[in-house]
Amino acid sequence: MLRAAGNHLILLCGVAFMILPILLIFASSTHETGLLVTTGLQLFPGSETIENYTKVLTLEAGFTDQITALDMMKNSLIIAIGVAGLTTLISLLGAYGLVYFQLPAAGILFWLTLTTLLLPLESRFITTFLVTDAMGLINTHLGMVLPTLAVALGTLFFRQLFLSFPNEYLEAAKLDGAGPVRFFVDFILPLSWKRGGAIFVVTFMIGWNQYLWPLMISTDESRYTLVRGIRLIGQESGPGMALIVLSILPPLILVLIFQRWFFQALADEKNAF
Repeated sequence: MLRAAGNHLILLCGVAFMILPILLIFASSTHETGLLVTTGLQLFPGSETIENYTKVLTLEAGFTDQITALDMMKNSLIIAIGVAGLTTLISLLGAYGLVYFQLPAAGILFWLTLTTLLLPLESRFITTFLVTDAMGLINTHLGMVLPTLAVALGTLFFRQLFLSFPNEYLEAAKLDGAGPVRFFVDFILPLSWKRGGAIFVVTFMIGWNQYLWPLMISTDESRYTLVRGIRLIGQESGPGMALIVLSILPPLILVLIFQRWFFQALADEKNAF
């Protein structure tokens, strides 16, 4: 009993440690800016909730006041969904080719793919910017999405999943006369949607939280993202805190929707290793 109580106490302390910053931001978003500047973050809610959130929703920011909070949220959603969807699809197809097409250099190709984990986007900003500029993708959503797709983690997870499938699946498909496309659609996709959902959640948050690359690639105010918009309002202001709260909501809602798939996929990955 004492051991179980101690374990639960440790878990509760960990949860409180992770949730406390969010509670501080939410409570601070209900106070006026002057109080936050003089005393810092607040632990208890204030009386400026309606005023701060109304100001955020009716915000017109930028040098020419042409970007609103809703526009920034739309840009962030486009980038996050684009990064998540394309990364999941590319990872799925890449792992499928590496496992089932029996390429002579499949092992080498796989390890070369994993080396991209050693080169984050920030380490190749200059060359990536030059390539993006040469392709005419400056100030475009596509230019913000494409360079962030080199995420080898999804390929690794799908590959481990496919290697855990019995060979009888492939043999049954061949006996049924199924080709690579039909085998992929009828066998692989139904068995991979939970893992795909987990990868989609992770890469969605990666795309949603992008700051440096959209800042570098876009000079057009109409392409500002929500994370970038926090700087326009001011992080120490009440409306700025309200905008931070709004920026947390979409990833939080996504995690709540896909939490069963996410945690089950992680458990399956642990068993696969």
